[in-house]
Amino acid sequence: MKKLILAVLIAAICTACGGSPIDKSIKQVEKALERVEKNKADMSRADWEALGKEMEEPLTVINEALENDEIGVLGKVKVVMLVAKLTAFMAEAGVATLEKETGIDRENFGAELEKAGREIEKAIGEAEEKIQEAVEEQ
Repeated sequence: MKKLILAVLIAAICTACGGSPIDKSIKQVEKALERVEKNKADMSRADWEALGKEMEEPLTVINEALENDEIGVLGKVKVVMLVAKLTAFMAEAGVATLEKETGIDRENFGAELEKAGREIEKAIGEAEEKIQEAVEEQ
């Protein structure tokens, strides 16, 4: 009976304090994602870096909770969805930054990467040939 009363008391205190650290961390991530969703077009590199720093602690708490199996199945699904959404926003921002910095648009970026890959392969092949020639001369 004492254990039941203690469990209810702990649950009431956690609820009164805003929930467990895991719940607070999930809410922090949700709020940050809402801000990003509203402002992503106007976010600068500094804004993204600040977001990364802001997310360090809550994501660490969530990761540790996942490792220690402290989050239920529905909570895990929610975390996966939040992290996927955050990843999608950051990937989109990364592509936009690449477009600005390289002047290559999204449609041509894959072709440019393939071209760069072919040039690298060609350079490696030429280097291997020169190494082989040098080895044969000795």
